[in-house]
Amino acid sequence: MIDWLEQHLSPCFFKSHFNLECPGCGMQRSLIALLKGDVLESLHYHVALIPFIITISLLIVQLIIKHEKGGKWVMWSLL
Repeated sequence: MIDWLEQHLSPCFFKSHFNLECPGCGMQRSLIALLKGDVLESLHYHVALIPFIITISLLIVQLIIKHEKGGKWVMWSLL
C-alpha cells in the first residue's frame, strides 16, 4: 500500500498555479514517512501532521463517547 501511495502522489494545486509553497505542502510525504514508522522524517516533511492526527482522533473519540470535558480537549488541541 505504501508503495502505491508513493507512486500516486497528487500534485499541489496551489504550488502548480501560483508557484508558492502552500501550508499543506509535504503532508502526503509526511504521512507516507509516518506510515513507514519514520517519525523524524515525517516531522521534517510537515511538522503539523502529527498534531493534526491527534486533534482529529480526539474529535472522533469525543463524537463517539461524548465525555463532559472532551470538548475542551478538542478545543485546546485545535489551538
